[in-house]
Amino acid sequence: MGQPVIDIIFIQKAVTAIKRSQRGVALVILKDDTRQEAGVDLFKYEADITKDKYSAENIEILKRCFYNDVFKLRVVHVPTSTTEFADVKKLIDKQKFNYVWTTIKEFQKDLASYIKSRNKQSKGRKYKAVLHNVTVADDMHLINVRNDSVHGIDEKRDIPMNEYLPRITSVLANLPMNRSCTFYDLEDIDSVDESFIDDDENTIDAWVDKGYLVLFQDDDETVKINRGVNSLTTYTSTETEDMSKIIIVESLDIILEDLYTTFKKFWVGKYKNRLNNQYLFISSVNTYFLTLTSIEAGEILDEEFNNIAYIDVEAQRQAWLSVGKTEAEDWDEDTVKKRTFKSTIFLAGNIKILDAVEDLHFKITME
Repeated sequence: MGQPVIDIIFIQKAVTAIKRSQRGVALVILKDDTRQEAGVDLFKYEADITKDKYSAENIEILKRCFYNDVFKLRVVHVPTSTTEFADVKKLIDKQKFNYVWTTIKEFQKDLASYIKSRNKQSKGRKYKAVLHNVTVADDMHLINVRNDSVHGIDEKRDIPMNEYLPRITSVLANLPMNRSCTFYDLEDIDSVDESFIDDDENTIDAWVDKGYLVLFQDDDETVKINRGVNSLTTYTSTETEDMSKIIIVESLDIILEDLYTTFKKFWVGKYKNRLNNQYLFISSVNTYFLTLTSIEAGEILDEEFNNIAYIDVEAQRQAWLSVGKTEAEDWDEDTVKKRTFKSTIFLAGNIKILDAVEDLHFKITME
């Protein structure tokens, strides 16, 4: 009786993926003595950021996050006397967000470590940090900007990168799923620090390969984001080279959160663990995958690929063997599927996430 509801929920989540990606929640950590105490503020509108809350310098920084109108901005503010990241951690532990950054230079590495740790503990939601030139990042949820400064058109001055991170964050937190941030125009600046780039070993491509997000001045004099990469550079069988692309990780995170929250809310405790019920859930997931191939969903998955979920027979067999059921070694596939294991559903899947068009190979032959 409940299955059509699950199908509808999954379809709704799929078709709203592109809209949800444009409703990002950003969190910033900064030092400010205006109120002489630590706290957390929530803003939906730029106009609510006023001088009774922050210094003029911090107001200028925070307003950059509304160049792309983030859905919500959470501001964690601590006194300038704060020296320990632990004082910040206790404030952000209970906060939910998509992207986080800090203007505090000495907290950059601590924030990177915090996001890595929090993502290991979080099953259904992943958090991303935008950092400035952190030496050791190497993580798909850490975006590491290399440039040291930009020149603001309105400000008519050089802006240190730790103060410009909210602008980059506003782009990433509001980018629709049907495009990447590669070659995104940053029209509020007219030049960018490129002192770390040369024509030898330290080319833009070399820095990108090292896991850095690089801003550059294009031939038309517009400052753009180069290739939209995160800091992942160490690849494994589970963390592949594709996962160094920001748009791929965004897609993975949306799928993870949708599957986790829907299973937890609509399935846990509401169905017996029998084969037919497992097939019902798998059918709903496959409907969700199919919907993710649509234009309305941002074409997250490739419609030409057979995106499917299925029962992980070998994982279920190993579960029975682990509790001493030695005969499971000889069970055929159908027997393993029918012998559901306690309260656990063992599933696997195979999907192809679409990347954005970023390269062109065009060979022309003349007669």
